[in-house]
Amino acid sequence: MNTTFDFTIHELIDNDCLTTVLQPLISMNRKGLIGFEALIRATNPRTGENISPVTLFSMCKDISTLAKLDRACRKKAFETFAPISKNDRSLLLSVNIDAAIINEETFNYGLTLKMAKECSIPTGNIILEIIESKAGCEIALTAFVKKSRKHGFLIALDDVGTGHSNLDRIPSLKPDIIKIDRSLITDINKKFHNMEVTRSLINLAERTGCLPLAEGVETVEEALTLMSMGIDVFQGFFFSRPAPATLAVNPDMTPVSFLASRFKTHVLEKLNHKKIMEKSYRRMADKLREALMDGIPANADSALSAFITENTNIECAYILDTNGIQISGTICNPFKLKESRRLIYQPAPIGADHSLKEYYLTIKTGNKWHTTAPYISLASGNNCVTVSNKMYDTPKSPILCIDIST
Repeated sequence: MNTTFDFTIHELIDNDCLTTVLQPLISMNRKGLIGFEALIRATNPRTGENISPVTLFSMCKDISTLAKLDRACRKKAFETFAPISKNDRSLLLSVNIDAAIINEETFNYGLTLKMAKECSIPTGNIILEIIESKAGCEIALTAFVKKSRKHGFLIALDDVGTGHSNLDRIPSLKPDIIKIDRSLITDINKKFHNMEVTRSLINLAERTGCLPLAEGVETVEEALTLMSMGIDVFQGFFFSRPAPATLAVNPDMTPVSFLASRFKTHVLEKLNHKKIMEKSYRRMADKLREALMDGIPANADSALSAFITENTNIECAYILDTNGIQISGTICNPFKLKESRRLIYQPAPIGADHSLKEYYLTIKTGNKWHTTAPYISLASGNNCVTVSNKMYDTPKSPILCIDIST
């Protein structure tokens, strides 16, 4: 639906109808505030009603108008943050720059530096936040990042993990911060795939010298999961909503204290749960090992099949020789197999080589048994762990492997 306005972007800017609100950036390690993201708000000059940011930017029909609005938002953010920065030089300000305006014709490479100097804000306290997927000119974007970093600004890539972000820009632009998008964060405690993608982004950030920041955190469960994965800096409604500067500078730290306390309990609960599961895995493996004692390899398949029938949380089971070669069939729980994915995921046959797998190599180093981290089973396509243990206490003992649903 097309909306017609009786005012223009130029009128909003000229009549000072733009205001900045600040949303706190919280460090759990420091248990406190480390800075803010500046977010723009606007009011209708005729009625005084609020104009949403989405509506505001949709009013820009050409790149020059968008550039003018982008600069006005940045200037307003610096003016709002200036007294806060003067009082506390440790705080950071993150400002958004629309990457669509970064090109040789429209972008003034010295304007942001000039704004910062006029407001007496050290450039090292300013994060320039870029949604790189909107960039229209790769050369201009690279030049902008290089010059900004030379002036001392910090660089953040926003919306990392969305369908439009280009991960190859992380090593090429070398940002100081990557903001993991809320599309991955929402209900991450319930979504295995989101969890693993986020874990990969965190690992990428750490290996390339970036700080991963989780945005859009709204629940304690999301925050606990992200803390468990190594996230320290957070932004979202769980901690604080965007607010005028006078309120944002003294945010309620109750959520931080609660989360810190809850995280300790969460870790202890996870460790205790892990111990309980490890014991149940060991009991299960011991029972199956006893059932197989007299029948290797002749009756192994039937013994595995009978055991899986009685233990429905087992995905599949199989036996390896001392070299990691499979000497039994992969006996699967038929109710765990997904027919629609059979061309991708196939149970390994007798003779399959598992010698490079973690669950084999760990046993070969001298461990009697091992449980992997959760992963997607190549046999079923489901999320599982593999429990492996030696059949006998001898150097040449076969290795029993059980894939268990998580």
